[in-house]
Amino acid sequence: DPLVYRFFCLSALYRAKLNFTWEGIAAAATSLERLRKAVYEWGTSVGEPDAGFIDQFQTAINDDLNMPRALAVTWDMVRSELPAGIKKATIAQFDQVLGLGLADWQPKREEEAPADVLKLVEDRTLARKEKRWADADAIRGQITALGYEVEDTPQGPKVKIRK
Repeated sequence: DPLVYRFFCLSALYRAKLNFTWEGIAAAATSLERLRKAVYEWGTSVGEPDAGFIDQFQTAINDDLNMPRALAVTWDMVRSELPAGIKKATIAQFDQVLGLGLADWQPKREEEAPADVLKLVEDRTLARKEKRWADADAIRGQITALGYEVEDTPQGPKVKIRK
């Protein structure tokens, strides 16, 4: 993904020598993926950008194009307690400079898990509600053996193909 390279380049001051490593590219890919997922999870509602974070971002940019500091402000905003709509509007303003296409990004659609895996997930959820932790762990093992993994989220369990 060329935007991973862009994100990697944004992590250094433009006057400083950029030390290219594959580990650095991998770290940039992970960070960009996390940022994309966070922005996607905020939904489509957009509010007014937060003036405080916009000022911090512009201050970083105006300080000799300090992109590492601008990215730090971006992550501070992502982790803030602001409502999702305000975060979405603020990140859209940031992205006019960053050029990462955050508002347009969509996660890859994964195939729906087979019925037998979904049944195991339901059984595991029931076991967890009944506080039968050993049974829940055993069912997780069965799901893993079938090539899937379960991620527990506040919205409920999510099933993904193991990589």
